[in-house]
Amino acid sequence: MLRARFRILVSVVALAALATGCGKPGAKLPVSEMTARTDSDGVQRVSVDAHSFYFQPNRIVVNSGKPVDLTIHFKSWFAPHNFTCVDQDAGISASVDAGAFSFGKTRHVKFTPTKPGEYEFFCHVDGHAKKGMKGTIVVR
Repeated sequence: MLRARFRILVSVVALAALATGCGKPGAKLPVSEMTARTDSDGVQRVSVDAHSFYFQPNRIVVNSGKPVDLTIHFKSWFAPHNFTCVDQDAGISASVDAGAFSFGKTRHVKFTPTKPGEYEFFCHVDGHAKKGMKGTIVVR
């Protein structure tokens, strides 16, 4: 009976480790780039998935002077995350939280980039950025 409970406990711990991204830290993933598409209303639209310790894509390309609607889909089962960009020249100076138990939530960031350049975005929850949960907004 004890052995069966031990096996169940080990299985649950292993499953939790996999679900939280322990086997796939963002620092080891290649760069994945997406260019925002412009709708008929002139708004650039792009979607980002916030997984456990990485963003997909982790490089977003937008045009300066045109509004952007960035949709963030929170995919992490256990760890809460956010999307933070603090460089005002990117047009964003905010942090977007999914909140506790973030899986399945979607948030929007609307901004207009003002200056061409490359600007970092990251998750500032705990040490998530150090684990690779970061990316770049490229403004052309």
